[in-house]
Amino acid sequence: MAVFILLAAALAAVAGGNLRETSRGLAEKSQGSVVAGVDGWLFFKEELEHLAAGRFWGESAAAASRTKDPANADPLPAILEYNRLLAEKGITLYLMPVPPKALVYPDKLSADLEPAAAAEETALYREFYEKLTAEGVKVIDLLPALAANRDKARLYCMTDTHYSGEGLALFAGAAAEALKKEAWYAGTAKKEYVRKPQKVTVTGDLTQMAGGAGPTEELELRVVTGEDGKPVESDMGSPVILLGDSHALVFQAGDDLHARGAGLFDHLSAELGFPLDLLGVRGSGVTPARIKLFQRVKQDSGYLDGKKALVWCFAAREFTGSGGWRRIPVAP
Repeated sequence: MAVFILLAAALAAVAGGNLRETSRGLAEKSQGSVVAGVDGWLFFKEELEHLAAGRFWGESAAAASRTKDPANADPLPAILEYNRLLAEKGITLYLMPVPPKALVYPDKLSADLEPAAAAEETALYREFYEKLTAEGVKVIDLLPALAANRDKARLYCMTDTHYSGEGLALFAGAAAEALKKEAWYAGTAKKEYVRKPQKVTVTGDLTQMAGGAGPTEELELRVVTGEDGKPVESDMGSPVILLGDSHALVFQAGDDLHARGAGLFDHLSAELGFPLDLLGVRGSGVTPARIKLFQRVKQDSGYLDGKKALVWCFAAREFTGSGGWRRIPVAP
């Protein structure tokens, strides 16, 4: 692995730029929360700070994390413990972080960067996911698919912190592929869903953070309904929980999240053939999301009965987020 990282760094240098150093420089110069890239692309400063931090687990965690409590800086032990706690309840955890936009499109962050500039940081993610996998955590790593498809479609919004409709489809497909391999899946009742294309024009959250004076953005989405034309509704009795931050809500919750019925929840439900149990939060998908799940279990002692899987989707920048990685129980 060390040899691979060194080789990746060398390739990035030959390509003409280094994503980590460029991210650090742009973040340090930024006076606000938004960094302007090229061709109208906008980037979240916190995401660049995450990329600039380098290795974010183990002995490096305290220096890399933005949390004030170094005891909660390392995501590795917290994720391993949560995986164990869920397994004790008969629930399989599927960790599905959403990589930073600049990791997939470094050339849209700076004209000095080429796609190969992300190789070193991509290798770090791969090393982290390999450590989790070796400890029994199922990781849905979208980086290979995103890299392979980045020039075929715009996988992230230009002016928003979230993936686009095309990018979202890759996440839904990957999660469905993993879940369909589980023994319980074949015996779960299924129904058909309808997906219809819809174009929406949005003012991205990054544009709004920057003052709202920037351009709008047109997105290609697909709205999911049942065969009766009704939207998909979250089902507390579903065998699958979708836990996450606004990536679990964008294009699903409407209003400032741009659309209804076209989000990860909707598409993953359609892929699986049954509605999920949606537990999404606005803000960090790390601690607040897990607290929301704990509170639900506390209110309903039988809530976890019949649950088979939990897909945990959140922005990967939270690996070094200011909220840190507190130990949150699954149940009282």
